[in-house]
Amino acid sequence: MCDSSQCRPVLDRQDRIFAVLGGRPRRSWDAVNTSMQHILEQCRTAYSAKPEQVSHRRGEFTAVSVGVSYGGGQKQVSNLCHSASNLNILSSMLLQEPVRRIANFGNSLVRLFAPRMHGHYGSTLDALCARHPHLARNFPKSVFSCATFNLGPHTVTRVHTDHLNLPYGWCSITALGNFDKTQGGHLVLWDLRMIIEFPAGSTILIPSAILRHSNIPVAPHERRYSFTQFTPGGLFRWVACGFQSSKAAGVTAKELNHAGPGRWEQGIGMLSTWTELTRPSN
Repeated sequence: MCDSSQCRPVLDRQDRIFAVLGGRPRRSWDAVNTSMQHILEQCRTAYSAKPEQVSHRRGEFTAVSVGVSYGGGQKQVSNLCHSASNLNILSSMLLQEPVRRIANFGNSLVRLFAPRMHGHYGSTLDALCARHPHLARNFPKSVFSCATFNLGPHTVTRVHTDHLNLPYGWCSITALGNFDKTQGGHLVLWDLRMIIEFPAGSTILIPSAILRHSNIPVAPHERRYSFTQFTPGGLFRWVACGFQSSKAAGVTAKELNHAGPGRWEQGIGMLSTWTELTRPSN
């Protein structure tokens, strides 16, 4: 059993940091968690969710995503679509100080533990927004293009992967709510045989596209929510193909598959090793 209340990296056999139990900032973070519960409850009441946003492959809870995306049937890079009233609700949420503090904390963890990956995410999103000025970022200081508000009230995911995310990249997950961390809400990483205590207010970074993960249920009277940040892999492919689809660029599926191993090696090369991060500076 691992505990994510304190910050610690997770290393592979090559000393690479492939996941981070990010913990939580000390200053006024209980107040942030409390404020987020009110914000998410208000959003669930006001937002007009479609049936597929309430019951889906990840679980039985309302999940609303916002941000810049490409993939899953989209023909062009664009911001995710919402009705005018729902978009007003989400735009207001993105401006809330507790939401921005959590988003900035997740971004800071990536910058600290994987600076090369952070640069790759940041330069890709900067290039997209420069080429397509109509795109609206969620947060000015975050390199992630998308965010999901998992509105609960019992956000407990089934075993799944986020297969549309960048395979070697990270998803930032922040648990929120009011529940007993020793009895429920744990993050289960099935492929690693790890069960991680995941208290409210803590953030974890994992390669969610390739690791099967889920949560242990919380008690019926408890409340659990979460906030995630991620970037779809399709955005990186769009930029690599000259700001167009692979089809428009004339890249075949066979060519994409052939280049896959090289992209993977390049991607994991962006991960830091614990040795390089802890090496004394001259």
